Amino acid sequence: MPGRKTPVSRDLSPLPMRAAAGQRLIQDPIASGAARHSPGYLRPMSAEREMSRYPTDHAGLEILPFDVCLQLLAAVPVGRVSFLADGEIIVLPVNHVVDGQDPVFRTARGSKLSAAEGQDLVAFEADGYDERTKSGWSVLVNGRAHAVYDEAEIQRLSRLSLHPWVTTVDRPFWIRIRPSSISGRQTPGHL
Repeated sequence: MPGRKTPVSRDLSPLPMRAAAGQRLIQDPIASGAARHSPGYLRPMSAEREMSRYPTDHAGLEILPFDVCLQLLAAVPVGRVSFLADGEIIVLPVNHVVDGQDPVFRTARGSKLSAAEGQDLVAFEADGYDERTKSGWSVLVNGRAHAVYDEAEIQRLSRLSLHPWVTTVDRPFWIRIRPSSISGRQTPGHL
C-alpha cells in the first residue's frame, strides 16, 4: 500500500555491498544509480520525470527501495537519532557510519547511552537537499538501540571511517541501531 512502511526482512544474509574494514558502505554512484540522488545530478526533463522508476506515495514522493536507502544513509556523515527520555522526545545529531544495514555511532555517557543500554525504541533519520534543483531525500530507520560492549566488535567498529565533528569530548561508547524498518522518500526535482 502506498505510504506504508515495509518492515525490514529478518533474513540478514550478507549484503553484496557490505563495507570492508575502514570503508564506508558506498557503491560506484554511476553504476549503482545512486548518482541520481547526489547533489550534482541533473534531474530529467519533465517528460522523462513522468516515467519515474520508483512508485510514489499519496503525496507524490517517490518511495525509495531498500538498497537505495542504505546507499543514501552511507553517503552522508550526519544523521539524527530520536528517542524518549524522561517523558520527552529527544532528537540529536550524530556522526554515523552504516555497518551492514545498521547505523552505528559513538557517544559519551548520557541519554543516548541510557537509551541504548535499555534497548529502547529509537528512530534514526538522515537526509539530503539540493538547493539548485529543489530536490531532496530522506531515509528513516526505526529499530532498537544497542550499546556495544564486545571488545572484538569495538575493535572492528573502531576501524570504520567514523570522524566525529566534536573532538573535544571523549566518546568511548558505540551504539548500534538494529532496524525493524527502513523507509525512504525522495522529492521530484524542479528544473
